[in-house]
Amino acid sequence: MSRFTPLENAQWFASLPKMALSANAVLRDPRGRVALVRNTYREGWSLPGGVVDDNEPPAAACVRELAEELGFTVRQLGPLLAVQWAQRMDGNPMQFLNLTFDAGVCPDPGMLRAQPEEIAEIGFFGLDELPSDVRPFIARRLAAIRNAAGTVAYLEERHAVPAAGPR
Repeated sequence: MSRFTPLENAQWFASLPKMALSANAVLRDPRGRVALVRNTYREGWSLPGGVVDDNEPPAAACVRELAEELGFTVRQLGPLLAVQWAQRMDGNPMQFLNLTFDAGVCPDPGMLRAQPEEIAEIGFFGLDELPSDVRPFIARRLAAIRNAAGTVAYLEERHAVPAAGPR
């Protein structure tokens, strides 16, 4: 059996592809509409959630993000609804993997409080009435969740790779 030195192990780990992990929530109001947030730092509506901290379980990150962004405390996080991978693009060194969890029902949406540094607006929308500026990959994820019929939806976000110029 081969043994590697600590330096060899470190070099191997450094050579692995880079991936960021994020967690989002599907939080519904009593009418079944889904909570979306408009962030202060980018265009369009998204699901509440964010990047998973170093060595943080994704479900715990989802609970943390709901508390930070909306002031909502999840008593019991529901099942995993979707896994969505996104190819790196536009010079970004990271590919992304997102896990979306069922956060249940917010009994009183009026109690939610947007974190002013990150969240400009909170809204609840029916899946057939999403705002026109919902981020496209979020719309695809929500459609896949609706169509998954109780199973975990899996999506891949691929982007057109620019053709190589003449050689």
